[in-house]
Amino acid sequence: MRTICVELDAAANALDLSPDNLQVVIAGRHVFKIYSLEEDDLVEKANLRAGKNPNLNFSCNDVVWNPIEDSVLATAATNGAVVTWNLNKSSRSKLDCVFNDHKRTVNKVSFHPSEPHQLISGSQDGFMKLFDLRRKEAAYTFTSNAESVRDVQFNPHLNMQFCAVAENGNVQLWDMRRTDRMEKQFTAHGGPIFALDWHPEVKTWIATAGRDKTIKVCDVYEVPNVRHTIQTIASVGRVKWRPNAKYHIASSALIWDCSINVWDIRRPYIPFAAFNEHKKLTSGIAWRGDPNSLLSVGRDCLIHHAFKDATRPMEKVNPVGLDISVHGNISNATRIKEDSEPQGALAKLPMFRKSPAMNEHYGQVLSSVHMMLCEEEGPVSPYHLVQSAKNYLLTGKSLAEICEHNAAVAKKLNRPQIALTWQMLQLLYVGAVGGIDPLIGIQSSSRDDPAIQPDTSMENDQRSSRHYSGGDGGGDTSGGGFSAEEGDTETDDTDNHDLKLTHIASGMTINQDFFFGDGEINQMPFDYDNLNNFDTSQDWTLPNEAFQPRHEILYPSAMPPQEYHSKCSPREIQESGTATGYIVEPQSLLSEVKALGTPAWECSDLVVKMLYHYASNGDVQMSVTCVIVLGDRLKEHLDKDQVEHWFLSYIDLLQRFQLWNIANQVIQLAEYTGLPVVQQQNQQSTTIALQCGQCGSIVSRNSLFCRKCGCPTSACAVCHGMVRGLFVWCQGCSHGGHLNHMMKWVANNKSCPAGCGHLCEYA
Repeated sequence: MRTICVELDAAANALDLSPDNLQVVIAGRHVFKIYSLEEDDLVEKANLRAGKNPNLNFSCNDVVWNPIEDSVLATAATNGAVVTWNLNKSSRSKLDCVFNDHKRTVNKVSFHPSEPHQLISGSQDGFMKLFDLRRKEAAYTFTSNAESVRDVQFNPHLNMQFCAVAENGNVQLWDMRRTDRMEKQFTAHGGPIFALDWHPEVKTWIATAGRDKTIKVCDVYEVPNVRHTIQTIASVGRVKWRPNAKYHIASSALIWDCSINVWDIRRPYIPFAAFNEHKKLTSGIAWRGDPNSLLSVGRDCLIHHAFKDATRPMEKVNPVGLDISVHGNISNATRIKEDSEPQGALAKLPMFRKSPAMNEHYGQVLSSVHMMLCEEEGPVSPYHLVQSAKNYLLTGKSLAEICEHNAAVAKKLNRPQIALTWQMLQLLYVGAVGGIDPLIGIQSSSRDDPAIQPDTSMENDQRSSRHYSGGDGGGDTSGGGFSAEEGDTETDDTDNHDLKLTHIASGMTINQDFFFGDGEINQMPFDYDNLNNFDTSQDWTLPNEAFQPRHEILYPSAMPPQEYHSKCSPREIQESGTATGYIVEPQSLLSEVKALGTPAWECSDLVVKMLYHYASNGDVQMSVTCVIVLGDRLKEHLDKDQVEHWFLSYIDLLQRFQLWNIANQVIQLAEYTGLPVVQQQNQQSTTIALQCGQCGSIVSRNSLFCRKCGCPTSACAVCHGMVRGLFVWCQGCSHGGHLNHMMKWVANNKSCPAGCGHLCEYA
């Protein structure tokens, strides 16, 4: 039979086939018809909605055909009624019986596969009703402990068992002989389940379709229950196993996607076949007892699909796999061509091309797998990211301490560029690196005068700038100290005059209103390595214009104020215009220039360029960390959208490595950067819904009692007392209690202490 399409007057919600697969019934809010499946056409046979006053009993959510008596139909009405129809009635209206036992909309009805008088229904009110058509009433009522039952079906392999799926994502197994409790329950989806279908061959397999965009194949008697998972692009509304194909299943989406896909559960990443005839959403699908014939109905039309006309997405896919792990390792798989396949120019000729059959795509194919490992010592590696995230300081200390700590972390990880960046940030925004105070001037060591303190930073040659100051390179540099008395007893006036440059450039702290300019110091042709080769007998003179007024001091001096007044105060400049200063011994050869303070020029633009440089090279961690540490200093210079993108990318990386606490800290610190989208991550991803242990309904926040059943929400299943404080519960059945009580119970028992039959585990 070829592909046939019939336009409908109104949207249909469901369809079902007659026992002989020669007729199909469709039902909806405004349509209820039976079509005959002819050789090349779909012919309308009956309109069951005909009548003078059609009411809400004719408005259908679901329809099912009795598998034994081909003249009996049943529908689920939107007003909560379950309606049966008898096609053998001679009257125009075929309505047989109406059951009004449900209080809300009925979602699903299903006939027993071997007992024609048994009909079960699942409703929005959370109850399931088992009807006996001979007694014209509901024989049994089953409570699902959920807000609504979306689908219910009898087990075709066990006569006394049926399965139901609920709004809370649970799958429930029931024995018709036990109405007080379910036989088994487990969680299959993270949201509502819309449909289920028993496997026609494997007795313990069921397929479920959920709002979480997945199709799951579960084994109801094994743990874990989920055997296969198929990820789709939209919420799944219907699933049906394909006859005579153990691993094939058809599905239709609830929103967005109008196609019907046939999946092979062994290869769940791409559909085996697809039917794209529907232009609107598909609401019902059914196989015609033949793996090559499929019927579907939607909001636009009723279609019979011939499997030979289905599109094959596999033919359009590049047979190469590529993936990257969270640790940066890259793996790719390519198919190995067989030796019998034509090579070179012969492969381009149509006569030599081999058109593969579809079953070959899912057979065993030889592939070569290559893996490229990420180097841990690379410039940007997962190891560096994780270790830096764990050890970096973001807040809690001063900017100088944070920069110094982070620089030490980067240096320990052998990342000198990152360490230097943190040191430069400290220098730019604090004015000192490695404990050096931002003094403006020149200092030297002295052992005699208390006003001139020894400079201990001379030991770190990486943080100081050395200059030659005259004298013998082999002399003792510690002998440069002096006192006022020693200066007064000096008799050689000529030597005192000639060594003026040595006195000033010797590195002493001179509390006088003159200093050497940066350019003049840098122009002095002195090098530390050439001290021994320098001629110390040369006479030096200092021009008067070398002295210029000192600018205003921006930072406090490292000396205590009481040490400014010393007996060794410098002499005043002579009236003759020559400058006199301290007389020091020529052994004071080295001088140290202290680090200058915060530069007068604006450095924010340069720092912003640095952040963009790191982000463009893949180190978004450095960009985000610097933005957090610097705070408002760069707020006016950064693009808010770009910073938001950095934060979200960094948070995603942290969550991939399961660094939840650090990711939460970054989200909280985003408050100071003015990023509301980042701050909302906590509210969007940390919501926990609590269920009542008795009825399974959602419990509101800070509520001690369930609004539906009135039971305490935190009652211990072991001692039956109220739990105040730490409460532990099973995610499968929602029962729990005191931590100690539950631990003792699970250690000696496998089933739930509440008696629900669930096998609870403590992990």
